[in-house]
Amino acid sequence: MSWKLGTAVQSVNDALFPGPNKNNNEILAAFGGQSTGFASDLANDYAKYFYTQGTEASADTVAKGVGDQKIARSIANKYALFNFQGFNGSVAQSQWKNYNDNTTAGPNPLMGGEQAHNVTIPKVIQYFKDTYPKISYSPSDFLYSKYYKKIPVNHLVTLRRFPTPIADNIYNLGVRIAPSSAAENGTGSDVSAQERVDATQVAGVTAITYMGETAGNKLDDLLKMSFGLKYKQLTGEMESIDTGEQGGGYTKQPFYNKIGSVGRAIADVSKGETAGSKFRKQNGAGSSTADRLNSTYPNFVLGPVNVVNETMIRDMGLKFTNDIKLQFEYELRSLSFVNPKVAMIDIISNMLTMTTNNAQFFGGGHRYYGSAGFVASAFGNPSLLKAGDFGGYMGSIAKDVNKGVSNVFGDGNGGFSGESILKGGLKAGKQMLGNALGNMLKDMMGSTGGTQATKAFISGEPTGDWHITIGNPLNPIAMMGNMICDNSTMTLGKGLGYDDFPMEVKFEIDLKHGKPRDKGDIENMFNAGQGRIYASARGEEDILNLAGIDVATYGSNKAGSSSYALSGSSNLGGASTNAATPASMNNSVVATTPPGGSGIDPALISSVTSMMING
Repeated sequence: MSWKLGTAVQSVNDALFPGPNKNNNEILAAFGGQSTGFASDLANDYAKYFYTQGTEASADTVAKGVGDQKIARSIANKYALFNFQGFNGSVAQSQWKNYNDNTTAGPNPLMGGEQAHNVTIPKVIQYFKDTYPKISYSPSDFLYSKYYKKIPVNHLVTLRRFPTPIADNIYNLGVRIAPSSAAENGTGSDVSAQERVDATQVAGVTAITYMGETAGNKLDDLLKMSFGLKYKQLTGEMESIDTGEQGGGYTKQPFYNKIGSVGRAIADVSKGETAGSKFRKQNGAGSSTADRLNSTYPNFVLGPVNVVNETMIRDMGLKFTNDIKLQFEYELRSLSFVNPKVAMIDIISNMLTMTTNNAQFFGGGHRYYGSAGFVASAFGNPSLLKAGDFGGYMGSIAKDVNKGVSNVFGDGNGGFSGESILKGGLKAGKQMLGNALGNMLKDMMGSTGGTQATKAFISGEPTGDWHITIGNPLNPIAMMGNMICDNSTMTLGKGLGYDDFPMEVKFEIDLKHGKPRDKGDIENMFNAGQGRIYASARGEEDILNLAGIDVATYGSNKAGSSSYALSGSSNLGGASTNAATPASMNNSVVATTPPGGSGIDPALISSVTSMMING
């Protein structure tokens, strides 16, 4: 065989234009590369060094428990460390010794170990009963499934509903509890801060189905997801700014129209304006607020036309979509003389519990809230008015007014004097002036200041009660928690069977993720819920931004500190390298700035940018 291959190589080379390696049997000059031995020899020479080098990870990209342990370097990205944990991993332990298969040591533990090989339903049931009883399987989960013994066990898809929102990791979830004394925890013994307790939850409802076209759950549909960054488009336009509000003087200030005719007359006189001069300036030839360009040149484009005036900029948030539709099918079966109809109704009730809730009727209600403008209680006693005591109500008003007058004009002892009345008048006058100034400032500056309650506090904690395990339960492809059940459909059919009950029942359940997933959350799905896979090396620059921090964008680069400097982009300051300066417009009213330069000192722009970012 090798002789024939050598002859073929020789023949191909003979037909080619003469070259230095034309007659080398190990070179196919037609393809410009090595042909003999590439797949085995060269690949193995490189691969034997994969996952043999490691270093400590940066603390902000790995779980706290990893500590100073070395993590293998990724073979796909030279700037990342690879922290895959798998089914039997631990967030507190580096697993890079298990990244290379060793046949003499047995099946890889990260791939489920011995239990995951040649998996059977009895294996699955027994393993979870012994190891994870809170999320265990039961024989009834499988026996009434339409595709029991028709589709391999490693094609299982498991849907669980938990009593509270659940994360991706449901197998090996532990937490370290805070230290407490025996009296505090009620256990009779002190608890150390280092004690780790099992925090896995109990799955209230469990249902299984299978992957594949036969079962209606195609793998490429289940794990089809779209993700990325959000961007929005900005367009540079010629802006028309009406300076009337800013350049119209005191008559354009909000308070002017609220102080009445007498107040406006006083303001006019104080500014030295007569009624005639005021009218001429507002409506006569002296008006400067009209947009003459809009009426004189309606068919002209204001500004240059040979420009690139659109750009995409980062928007807030990330995109992620992975909507899943699972189909569960069951059929009537007589097992050990159990009535099939009874068993099927039991299964239907279980699936109803999986997808919906019991509820109480609510006929509506009332929600009361107070006035934000409350200053003090009203004059008089409103309860007397509600009770029909009109005389008493009027008497309470008179009493409050008398008390108020005494507070303002009295001498503090219940009496009145000339001095107390004078002081009270000055006090009331100051208050009137203060109220007037307050209203004026309110109109000029906007609404009154003050604290405002936030509408909601949003947390990144899970909100969905559902969890999906795709693949072999002992070596899953993906695990997804924080899922919500968006909709469910039940269909009974395929004719009538035993006891005149439909022979089959089908459930279609639509599931969505509780929140968009970032890169680390997606990695977590394929890492058995054991955390992110990629990490950055300690002491090395985080080129990939695996820490997920915000970085400077659009004309500013991070300069190694809290200060920012301009990047030298042709779009900010300086001369443009890709656009010629257009001719200035002849109309003196339109202020133009060549796209190649702002006319402002770049140092000033840099300073202002720094204040905006760091301020």
